[in-house]
Amino acid sequence: MSTNNNASQTLFRFVSLRNPQLTETKRRNLGFIHRPSGVKGLFDEAIASDAEKNLKLNVLSEVARQFDTASFKTEKEIETSDFGQLLIIGRKISKNEKLDDFHFKFTKTFYGNLIDLSNKELNSKGLELFQNLWNNFIYQVVTQKDFYTKEAIGHVLKALHIGFAQHMEIDEDVIKANGEKEPLENALIGKIVLPKYLFSEDNGLNVSTSDTSRSTSEDKIGNIAQQRLISQAEKNLVVSKATYRKESLIQLKSELKSLQEDYNKDKNEAYENAYSDYLKTYGEALQLFERKVLAVEKRITPETSEEEKEKLYESLKEFVVQPFEFNYFEELSSRYLQQNLSPKSFDLFVEIFLSSDFVKLSKSTPEAKSKIIAEIGANTFQANRHVDTLQKAIDIVEREISSESQIAIENGRLQQEQYVNVGGAAIPVVNNTSKTPLAYSFVAYNYYSIYSEARSFADFSFEVEDTSWNVSNAKISADTDLGHVEEKYSHIAVSDDKITFPTSLINKFQNINGLLIEVIFSNGREAYMELSRLSNKEVYTGKLILKGAAFTDAESQKEGSKRKHFGIKRLGVADYLKVVQSVHAYVPGEVSNIENVMASELRHKSSVARDYSEITDTTSKSQETEKTSDTGKTSRADMQTEVAKELERQQAFNAHTRYSFDGLTNKFEIGADYANNTAQHDSTRQAVMKSQEITEKAMEKVLTKISEERVQKIIKEYTETNVHEFDNRGKVTNTDSSDTSPKHITGVYRWIDKKMKNQIYNYGKRTMFEFMIPEPAKLHRLSSAVSKGHILTAPVDPRKAERPHNMPNPKAATKELLEYWAQIYGVQLTDLPKEELQINQNITGSPNTTGDFGPIAVPINITQNYTAKKMSVKVTASYGWFVTPCILYIDNGKGGLRGIITFESPFQRTWDEDGLNLEGTFNFTYRGKNVKNVSFGVTLTCKLSETFMQQWYTENFNAIITAYEAAYKKFLDDQAKLDAEQKDKEAEAKEKSSNFYRYMEHDVLKHNCVAYLLQDYLNVLGQNFTNGDKMENFEVYLNEDLDKYTALAKFLEQAFEWEIMDYTFYPYYWANRKMWQEMYVSESVDPLFRSFLQAGMARVIVTVKPGFEDAVQFFLTTGKIWNGGEVPVIGDPLYMSIVDEMRQPTGKAQGKFWITRLPTTLTILQDKSTGLPVDQPLPIFHENNPENCENPMELESDTSFIQRDIQLNRSDKTESTLPKD
Repeated sequence: MSTNNNASQTLFRFVSLRNPQLTETKRRNLGFIHRPSGVKGLFDEAIASDAEKNLKLNVLSEVARQFDTASFKTEKEIETSDFGQLLIIGRKISKNEKLDDFHFKFTKTFYGNLIDLSNKELNSKGLELFQNLWNNFIYQVVTQKDFYTKEAIGHVLKALHIGFAQHMEIDEDVIKANGEKEPLENALIGKIVLPKYLFSEDNGLNVSTSDTSRSTSEDKIGNIAQQRLISQAEKNLVVSKATYRKESLIQLKSELKSLQEDYNKDKNEAYENAYSDYLKTYGEALQLFERKVLAVEKRITPETSEEEKEKLYESLKEFVVQPFEFNYFEELSSRYLQQNLSPKSFDLFVEIFLSSDFVKLSKSTPEAKSKIIAEIGANTFQANRHVDTLQKAIDIVEREISSESQIAIENGRLQQEQYVNVGGAAIPVVNNTSKTPLAYSFVAYNYYSIYSEARSFADFSFEVEDTSWNVSNAKISADTDLGHVEEKYSHIAVSDDKITFPTSLINKFQNINGLLIEVIFSNGREAYMELSRLSNKEVYTGKLILKGAAFTDAESQKEGSKRKHFGIKRLGVADYLKVVQSVHAYVPGEVSNIENVMASELRHKSSVARDYSEITDTTSKSQETEKTSDTGKTSRADMQTEVAKELERQQAFNAHTRYSFDGLTNKFEIGADYANNTAQHDSTRQAVMKSQEITEKAMEKVLTKISEERVQKIIKEYTETNVHEFDNRGKVTNTDSSDTSPKHITGVYRWIDKKMKNQIYNYGKRTMFEFMIPEPAKLHRLSSAVSKGHILTAPVDPRKAERPHNMPNPKAATKELLEYWAQIYGVQLTDLPKEELQINQNITGSPNTTGDFGPIAVPINITQNYTAKKMSVKVTASYGWFVTPCILYIDNGKGGLRGIITFESPFQRTWDEDGLNLEGTFNFTYRGKNVKNVSFGVTLTCKLSETFMQQWYTENFNAIITAYEAAYKKFLDDQAKLDAEQKDKEAEAKEKSSNFYRYMEHDVLKHNCVAYLLQDYLNVLGQNFTNGDKMENFEVYLNEDLDKYTALAKFLEQAFEWEIMDYTFYPYYWANRKMWQEMYVSESVDPLFRSFLQAGMARVIVTVKPGFEDAVQFFLTTGKIWNGGEVPVIGDPLYMSIVDEMRQPTGKAQGKFWITRLPTTLTILQDKSTGLPVDQPLPIFHENNPENCENPMELESDTSFIQRDIQLNRSDKTESTLPKD
């Protein structure tokens, strides 16, 4: 029987991350097959001559199309050529089959014919052959046209590499470069290396940090993004036009009102001055005339005949005075308006009130515009819309203002914040609409103008990634036809992932020749854009150029940018190590116990261990129901019943299962039987009395009590008794000497320790990639926000809303804004009286005098809350005496008088007075001379007073703000309620497994890593290959794109060991500063998941699955998926070192082993041996190579235990020493 039980066990496993051990990458390392020096081809020429620095893979693809006719078409073509035997040998090498002497001799001879034996360099034939092979091999790598042809070329190169190895001079450097393997042995596993110059984009790439500008064409964006930006710009332009026009109209209204006041004031002064001049000129004549009239009147008596009267009146004609006449220029005189309105307002007035044909004509040619100016100067143009007074023009302008306000409100987008509860915290819902960071739109708009230099503005906005791109400062510089213009802006916040500049360059250009916009962001980055020769009303799109990250013109790329793989780092090698432990030796340890037995002593020890448990369960239940009705009508049946029942129930239930295994199949069967037999015999005799009655009170009470008690008593008892007896009484006889008498005995017990040998073994290697992911949980937050059903929308404060919805105070309120916000918050606006009404009043008088009369005041009551803005007067009168003129002075409502002097009788006059501002009671006054009868038809056109409208605005504004505050309070309450619900759910989920969180972390991090690998993530991942929304019309798009997409999915899923990726979360302060608070409040019952939510940065390490190392490197360099077969290595020294390490065998011991001493639960009595027949009391396993131990002094070579025969003696006392029960 073997007693060697030195079995080893794996103590633990771990991963060691390190950089690869740099290997020799020159040609003397035969583990790699390089293209011979001096061999160049058309691919090298194309890369060298590419002055535009295009993507190398694009250049190679273009050259490959030209090389197509000269390439190997099939594998058969290579088999039948001079390479046939080399192909056979190469296939054997690829299959790891052993080569015989013929193969080595053939390859050596074949390669010898290709070189100059004196210097071992290729001759002309060799250069031509290798150039042909490498051109074809690169062609197949780039096009991946024929898998078998590519493999055949690779096999030929492997065979030629064996010939090269046999002609190489072997020296110490060659041996050292090939490591532990023989050079020729290393050549058999050689890997083909593609020239780094042809495939790596790092050569010649110089990143510029200057502020050199690029042309607009270099910053083109995709068609989808461009159409999105144009559509948004056109919508914004509608709002900007309406807002700009509204503000211009408000300015025009203000100027017209001011002009109206000045016009009325000047007209009244001119009237007073004219009438004063009239009196100065004709005053004496009027007095003379009046005296003559009085003289004639005195001479007329009742007896005077009509003929005499006519003669007297005829005598007065020579004294008649010319009547007073007053003429003043029209209010809407074009020359007057042009002189008193600002150029911009006058242009707007012309646009509104001139006929459209007239305006269109003025835009056609400069000559037409000059004609318009001449007509305006000559005061010959006519306004449309039947406008003849300033008040009518003001009314139309007010309607235009209301219309433009409505357009702005309807087309403006109200920014509302939405929140979703994630982990008990309110997280803002991010707008997940597609966006292109720093993609801008710019549009310049110019209105028609005659007198003003410009009526224009510009809109500029661009998309950003997040709120870290707030604008700190910005400057717009424009070279226009009016000169150089600069405008500066500061503190423009991100809204809806967009930066929107205020309307800029207002009235500062007609045409823009050059534009430069410079932006400084709050995160410290700077960007700019340049445009030249802009056309008005055209939307320009592009991408802002970040300063310090721009490429020179030669480095700019078209479709398909260089694969830089920012955020990804190839770490090197991961060693999978394990610690294997085995027993080295057993050694005595410390004293565990000492037993002392005196001479002639009999002693015993006993120990008892007892386990006792008892369980009792008790259950009790009670139920009581009571129903009471005060008044009820019942149909009651009182029964006297005697019932004899016998119920017999028989039930049977049987279940069975059966399982069998016959060596080939498993059989499992389950079944059940059930039967229910019931026999019931009823013997009934009953007497039934039926009655109905009305009761005043009925009570029904049912009392049910259930008492149940279940007692379960389980008693478990276990007793263990250990007895130890020490008998040192001995047995002394007469013949025994004194030495045989009993002596004191001391027994010393020692612990047994064991020494363990520990050795590290390498059982596998992996290449590693590191991904640094900012805000790793952001994808989770976005997806959570979309998937959650309880999205809360925060109400918008009208006082803080963006234009055109902004209503900061009652003074800024308009009817349109109040109606808009009232609809949002469900406010019923107070009824607004009729906006305009007319008050008609007829006034009659009979002065019946030839002399002066008046003034006579007639009150006209203006309706409360209204202001009279216009008065229309129709006057009819007749004079008292035909000889003198009829004179009337009538109130014009502005504090002045309008005069009439006429010899007509009766006469009628009609006129309008605009620009009034009358409230309450208006005393209409008139006075005159020589008036017999007079009547006035007065019509006051009234509008709601400004005081009333301001009260109405204030009242409804306050109602809307109150409704907003109530809505906001409800929002906060709903948010708190949802928070509480989420926290309750979190509490309920405490007992759940954390696997769910691990899967979530794993998938989100993997999503980020795949995005890093793909570079053009948004355009590659997430494609649609299905159609149909019902089962009957569902289909899959079967095309070439499907094959490419599935190949990409299989490669990325299989090439990496995603299931064992390692990740570390860094705290929130490595994230965007704007996100700190949101991350800090993230809560989760799972601590690791909470770290995930709060992480500002994540470090993810993923290993490549064995066998995929070369394919992954090829994908990272070229963006192409290798289509199978042996993957050539691109000549990167670091990666070639990794490849060399991957080929090293595993299972080797790493470093020196070490000894550890472990205590055991075993004890031993000193000077006693064990009972197992062994060569030594306790084993020692000697080490043959003690120099491999970290500390050889710890090794044991000799045992400390003495081997003796087993001694088991008993006392001659047969009685038990245990106490009697």
